[in-house]
Amino acid sequence: MSEAFESIMRGLAEVKAHREGRTKLKTTTIEIAPLPRYDAKTVKTLRLALGLSQSIFADALGVSKKTIEAWESGRNVPSGAACRFLEVIKKDKTFLKREKIVVYHAPAVKVRPATAKASKPRVPKTPASKSRSPKAALAH
Repeated sequence: MSEAFESIMRGLAEVKAHREGRTKLKTTTIEIAPLPRYDAKTVKTLRLALGLSQSIFADALGVSKKTIEAWESGRNVPSGAACRFLEVIKKDKTFLKREKIVVYHAPAVKVRPATAKASKPRVPKTPASKSRSPKAALAH
């Protein structure tokens, strides 16, 4: 017989022995935290804390901008995987940046090329003397 068949039969034999009390099987209990709930104010507060626009926040979450607008206006609420993801982001505000989901780029700096021409030295302006300018003298 095949190896898969033999493995299945051994497993069934273990289950039968366990049910009859002849052996004790290892069991693992898993608890799943309930889904957090997000209202309009919480979603918007989180987005603003991250410094993201609705469009960029939507792209980062994999939803449309209209979905973010609906969440923030209270017309709709996040559910399922969106709630789990929002919870991760809420607990670790560096997550999007660290995982390179959102990457910030500094604006390009324009560099002026050096010119070969010598520039004229700047001469500081001296304060005007107390004598009147020629135009002022003509006005009197």
